[in-house]
Order: sequence, then structure tokens, then C-alpha cells
Amino acid sequence: MMIGMTARRADREKPVRRPVAHEAGPNDPGPTARHLARRALALLWLGCCLPAAGAETPDAPPGLLHPCQLPTSEDEPLVDETQALLEETGCRAALWLDGLFGGEAQIRSAQRTSGYVESSVSYTQFDGFDTRTRLRVRFDLPNLKERVSAFFGRDDEDDFIRDRTEAFGLRSQFPTLADRDEWLAGLGYGLPSSERLQADVKVGAASLREPRAFVRMRLHYNAWSDYQNLVYVRATPFWQTRDGVGLTLGVDYNHVLTPSLLLRVTEVGTISDITQGVDWLSAVILYQNLRDERAIAYQLFARGETDAPEPLFEYGGRTIYRQPLIPAKLYGELVLGYSWPRDDPAVKREGSYEIGFGLELPFGRGTHPAAPAATPPADRSAEPPPDP
Repeated sequence: MMIGMTARRADREKPVRRPVAHEAGPNDPGPTARHLARRALALLWLGCCLPAAGAETPDAPPGLLHPCQLPTSEDEPLVDETQALLEETGCRAALWLDGLFGGEAQIRSAQRTSGYVESSVSYTQFDGFDTRTRLRVRFDLPNLKERVSAFFGRDDEDDFIRDRTEAFGLRSQFPTLADRDEWLAGLGYGLPSSERLQADVKVGAASLREPRAFVRMRLHYNAWSDYQNLVYVRATPFWQTRDGVGLTLGVDYNHVLTPSLLLRVTEVGTISDITQGVDWLSAVILYQNLRDERAIAYQLFARGETDAPEPLFEYGGRTIYRQPLIPAKLYGELVLGYSWPRDDPAVKREGSYEIGFGLELPFGRGTHPAAPAATPPADRSAEPPPDP
């Protein structure tokens, strides 16, 4: 019940459009200039360029589509075409990376690559205008055992490494003070876990200009739960070549008020070689499920650093409204807030309003048919049945 009320997670688990792969006939005219222009526009919509994945994946047999390629039509909506482009790119990257470790190409696993891209613009009286584009792609690597996965994308470097990305509302994509968006890539390993304790380790690198290695381990423990309440704690030790060693500790209390209302109280703090004491956040959030994939979150929060010249950096409230613009394909977020920030104790604290709008495009997490593009037509009878 609680998972269903946190709208973003539920939305990401929804499968998106999966057209059936088809053979390219001898009279297929191929992509027209208009079709190519639409694909170029889809790339521009992302607001960022995917880094090169390295070597090309093997070509499909003549007359057949590549196993990652999704057929598109000339009159296909731009959102559908963008989803297909992102999914195909992630699938090809998964096949290439998994192939580096030997073994046969695991096409089914690569076709389950999933992720999202977000773009937003916001304005606050304190910080002015800011724009942001984030990308997250995750895929499994079957040739490295079932517990290993890979990830790449663009996100706030500090929040990702320190495990502070879920601190606000519906995990809004809107920026905060001193955000450092960078490219991130690496491998993840799921440690043996139980119903109460989950653990994983991530090893990777951040930034293309000045690469920095990092290691992050996350422990998540369900301390207590019943039909209406859930208390969980998490501990995230981390290390980065530039910022050194650190530890994030968090406690969350969730209480189901009604079938459509969830109350969450969050306390989280981070201490590291570069923080001034404890970088802390306290928040009370009320989630409301409005049905039909719509949701709203009301938040009161305070944050700061215990040993900074101004230990209480900001306190205030915000409201985040989430609405599907195209169901299961494109989502919009509207943020309205008011807070009292201050980073210099010598300056009078004044109020600052916030307004922002963002778009989120999920992709992947569907199921292809049984890889028809990788099998010659004469051998189609030997294909395994589709995944359930």
C-alpha cells in the first residue's frame, strides 16, 4: 500500500510501449528525411548527449532488425519515438558491456534495460533561474552472475554518492543549493539480503572532465512494520577520491492515515571529510494519492550543517504536484514553495519563493517477444516462449 502511494516509484514500474519487432522487407523504403528529422528532434529534447558506449554491438543478419531496435513509423508521436530511442540506446550499451565478460549475448536481459530522463526549470528569489537535465539507466549483466548490474546517467554527484537523492517530496528533480550534476557510471552488486535487511555496493566513476572514482555501500533495515506503520533505518558509508570518506545515516517513519494519505517523517545526516560537522535534514511529508497516476506531496523541512557559520541554512515548505501528461509515457511536475534561506549569519534572513516545472520520461521495463531479430526466419520454430 505504501509503495503504491509513492507515485514516482509506482510509475517507473509501469511497462511502456513495446512494439513487436519485424523483418525489414526488400521494398522497405527505410527512414525518410522527415523521420530522420524527428529522431534528431528527439535527441535534442533530451537536453544532453549520451556518452559513447564504446564498440558497436554485433550487426543483425541481413534483412532483420537489430535485437535492440524498435520499429518506428513516420507518423509516430515524438514522445514514443524518444522512448524508443532511449530504450534502444540503453539496450545496445547493455549488450556491449555484458559481452566484455564473455559468454553468449543475453538479449532478453538487455531488452529489459530501464531508466528515465528528466528536465526541469525553476526559479527562486535566493538562487535565481536554474535548469537541470538528469538521466538514469540501469541494466543487469547476466555474464557476471545474477547479482551484478550496471548503471550510468547524469545526476547530482554528491547526492548520488552520499545517498541523499530521496530526501525531498516525490524525489523532485528540482535543483537545490550547490548542485553538481555530473555523468556517473559503474557497477552494482546486490549482497545476500533478507526481508528485513537489504544491502548493495556500487563502484563507479563520476565526471568526464576530471574523472573521480567512488565506492558506496548501502544497508537498509526494516526495524518495525505492521499494517499501518513502517520504520526503517539506512546506513551508507562511502568513499571518493576527491572528497574522502563519509557516512550517511537516516531514519524514516511512515504511517498510513487513509487509503490515499501517507505521512512520512525523515531524519538524515551526513558526515564526511568535507562537511562542516553534520550535514542534516529534517522533513515531514504528507503524500496524497489522487488516483489516475496523479499525486501531490506537502512538505515542511529544515536543513543545515552543525559546524557551519550558519548552522540552520534553510527552513520552509513546498508543494509538489505530479500529473501524467501522456499516461505511462510522460509526466509533469509543478512545484510551489516558500522558505527562509541564509548562508551568512551577518545577513538578515528573508523569505524566498520557489516555482518550477519539470518533465519526466520513463522508458524500458517492458518485455520483448522472443528476440525474433536475432534468429533467421527458417529457425523461428526453435525460439523459446516469451517471458511471462
